[in-house]
Parts: sequence; C-alpha cells; structure tokens
Amino acid sequence: MFIYQFMAGVVETISGEDEEGKIEFDPHKHRKIVHPTSYSDTMIHLLKGSIGAGILAMPEAVRRVGIPASCGGILLIGTFATYCIQLLIAAQYLLCQRQRRGYMTYPRSMFIAVSEGPPLMRKCAYFFYYFVDTVLIMWQLGICTIYAVFVAENLKQVFDFYGVTITLRLHLCYLLVPLIIINLVKDLKLMTPLSTISNVVTIFALILVFFYLVEDDVEVDSSMLEIKTALDIPAFVGTTLFALEAVGVVLALEYNMENPKQFVGLFGLFNIGMVIIMALYLIVGLFGYLKYGDDIQASITLNLPQVEKKAQAAKIMIAIAIFLSFPLQNFVAYVILFRKMKKKLSSGPHTLKTLDYLLRIALVLTPWSLAVIVPSLGPFIALFGALCLSLLAMVFPALMDLCVWYPKSYGVLRYKLIRDLIIIVLGLFCCISGCYTSVLEIIHTFG
Repeated sequence: MFIYQFMAGVVETISGEDEEGKIEFDPHKHRKIVHPTSYSDTMIHLLKGSIGAGILAMPEAVRRVGIPASCGGILLIGTFATYCIQLLIAAQYLLCQRQRRGYMTYPRSMFIAVSEGPPLMRKCAYFFYYFVDTVLIMWQLGICTIYAVFVAENLKQVFDFYGVTITLRLHLCYLLVPLIIINLVKDLKLMTPLSTISNVVTIFALILVFFYLVEDDVEVDSSMLEIKTALDIPAFVGTTLFALEAVGVVLALEYNMENPKQFVGLFGLFNIGMVIIMALYLIVGLFGYLKYGDDIQASITLNLPQVEKKAQAAKIMIAIAIFLSFPLQNFVAYVILFRKMKKKLSSGPHTLKTLDYLLRIALVLTPWSLAVIVPSLGPFIALFGALCLSLLAMVFPALMDLCVWYPKSYGVLRYKLIRDLIIIVLGLFCCISGCYTSVLEIIHTFG
C-alpha cells in the first residue's frame, strides 16, 4: 500500500490553502472519529463495497449490448461516475469550509448548497434534504435486499445438489438470524476483519469461476458484437451503475479515513480503487459472456455446473463473501437513521443503546422482508441502479456543485455551469429510461 499512499500525496485537489496562500479552515482537522480507518483499511472496504454481487452480474450486462459497446460503456460509465463522486466530495469540503464545520452529511450538504444557490431553488432546500435522505436509504436497503436473495439462491443450488430440496424463501428464513447477528458489528474499524476475510474469499471464488470461463476454446459469434435492442441500453447502464458505485459506502469511507486528503486527487485512493474495480468488471463481464453466451443468468455463479464440487465450492465462497458484506452496506442507512433518532430523543444512554440494537435489527428485517416477497435478482439490480444511482452519483452531485459556485464562480465561459447542466440531463435520462425498461422486465418476469 506504500506506493499508493505516496501517489496519493503527489496530487491533492484539496490543498487547504486559498489563492493567496493563507491557511484556511481545514474541515479534515476538525473531524472527531473514534476509530479512524487507515489507508489500507479504507482500500479494503472500498474494494469490498464495490466488488460484490454486481461483478457477477456483469456478463449478463455485456450480453445486452454486445462486446464492443460493453467495453466502451463500462469504462465510460465508470469514469463518469467516479468524476461525479469527486465533484460531490469537493463540493462537500467547500461547504464545510464556509460553515466552519468538520463534516456535513450528504443530505445536509445538499440542504446548505440549495439554500445558497439560485433564488428559484432555495424554497426547495428542505425537499432536497429529505429526498436525498430517502433515496440514500432506499439504495442501501435495496443492495441489502439483493444481497440476501443472492446468498439464498447460491446456497439453494448447493443444497439441491446434495438432495436437500427446499424453497428459496425457506433459505431466506434460515438466513435471518445470522444476518441479524452479523449486523450488530458497531463501526467500520471493527468491520475491517470481516471485509478482509470477504476479499480473500472473493479472490479464491473468482479464481474458481475463471477456471470454468477459460477451460474451453472461445468462439465469438457475430451476434455477440451487436446491441440486442435499444431497450437493453438503459438496462445495461443501470446494471453497470449498480455494480460499480456504492455512493453511501464511499462517503462513509472518506469521512472515517485517518487522512481524508489521500482519498481524493488524481492518484488518490478512490481513483486507484475504481481503476482496479473497472478492470475486474471488464474481465469478468467479457469472459463470462464469451463462455455462456445468451444463456448467461443474472449471476454467473448460477451458470456454473450443478454437479461439480469445484462449482459448489465457488458458490459457497461467493455466498460467504456477500454475506460478510451485508453489514458494510447496511452501515450507511443505520448511521443516517440513528443520527435522526438521537436528535429527536433526549434519552439516557441505556435507552439509546436499546434503540441502537432495535434499529440494527429493523434494518435487517426490512430488506429481508422485501427479499422474501420478491426473490428475484436480474430486473431489480437494473432498477435499483437506474433509480438510485443515477440520482445519487450523477444528478445530486452536479446539482450541489451548481449551487456551490453560484452566482459568480462558474469559471471561464461559465464552463462549470454548462458541465453541471450536462451531467444533470444525462443523469435524469439514465434514471427515467432505466426505470422504464426495468419495470417492463419485471412485469414480463412476473406476468
């Protein structure tokens, strides 16, 4: 990790100095973190938060648009989404400087930005505050729902192989208590061992998966080079966004980092992590599609041979890795809701501790209940990616940036304003078109 830490210090987009060289208020020095995470801890969490069930859905995403378009699409979407998150972190830093605070949450940052932005938007500040909160919680709980279904589906195939045939919903019922127990882990520092184990298990599982992907000669059919239908493009974007971005986790990692300046910048931790993630997604997506073609399922592990022990081992390891990732994804929703509870309730420490545990249990029961009601992966991955991430990772960061620089700091030819408006339009288009095609698929699947 030393070389990455060295590179992170080479270029820092946030320097803590104004244009005249005078030291300004540095929010990073005023953060009060009980258990800050080191560079290596943060990198482990970033990789674990982004390399989950999404990477196994990439072959199905590649199937939708063909090999050439998917190669360009994954790189373009990944680079674009990474740039938007960098905009968001930079805007939050600037707002913290103005407010002379160590840190502000995503919803609070949006509220302050809109309050100081164009006059027509200021009346909507509270709306955006609650809207960002709602979408962020929906997104994190949506990921947890998909993770629960993913673990149950892979375990079901293993149990079926050994003659223990029970329904998918019953597998979900057996998962409930272990999910509650693992979700009682208190903070990110304590989650580091879980993420480390999960990363190691994921590596071994992906090695086993690759054993099947490269064992036969590859035949490239002409249909593999073509986009199937125009409706597949928004679904591809939604699935790729779901796979690549974990906005809530990214912001939580930046906040909890021991030296947050190493997180941003051209050679910052976030950019380096995203390059690794995009490379892995491209490799798995392309090789998976080349191997299974149009027969690819929502998760590539479901295509592995049902009767081979290596395939069963891969499914079990992937299920364990995703299971261990559950508390990391649930952490963001917990932090948002628990902060609100503490503000509303002036209770003693014992009452707050009880409410803490009750909230953690409730945040397992909610996505688990959704998984039991609708135990399906494919269409919901695209739907959650298109709906939540188009807003959280594109529209909201650009809107915040637009308000932060209002009215006279948009730069030469107001390029910042033009950039932000383009991002907002693209983000809304991805959101609307992706939701439309995903809903059509859900109706077709369950109709």
